[in-house]
Amino acid sequence: FSVAGLFGLPSWRRAERAAIDKSAGWLERIGLLDRADDPAGALPYGDQRRLEIARAMCTDPVLLCLDEPAAGLNPRESDALAGLLKTIQDDGCSVLLIEHDMGVVMRISDHIVVLDHGKRISDGTPDHVRADPAVIAAYLGEGDDDDIDAPVAVPVAATP
Repeated sequence: FSVAGLFGLPSWRRAERAAIDKSAGWLERIGLLDRADDPAGALPYGDQRRLEIARAMCTDPVLLCLDEPAAGLNPRESDALAGLLKTIQDDGCSVLLIEHDMGVVMRISDHIVVLDHGKRISDGTPDHVRADPAVIAAYLGEGDDDDIDAPVAVPVAATP
């Protein structure tokens, strides 16, 4: 606690109220306001992932950096995640995303950089990357390294 917090001074109570209101707003945006009193660990996995992002957004970031937020999500959860990320972008926050789920990547990205084994193989709009022969070859496993994981796409969203 701060000194103001220890004494319960009005400035501390105003800051606490503002934090509670901001948290409630984000819980409402992600559809979890009715579960605000539940333990976070009791939420389904997809809800936990969206809760993590909402928690980060309560800090009012200019840039939100996410590493594989769709990992382990089912298609419905991935779709909800993509919708949340698009809303965050529309609100003016840039998103730097490292992700293998190309559905999420293509849905939210203005610009994509694709890496294969640590080397950039494509860079451009979603339409450009989707049609790039190097990306197609890497994802279809052409070449000598068929047993190595797919490349990672790193979308960079422009701030409005």
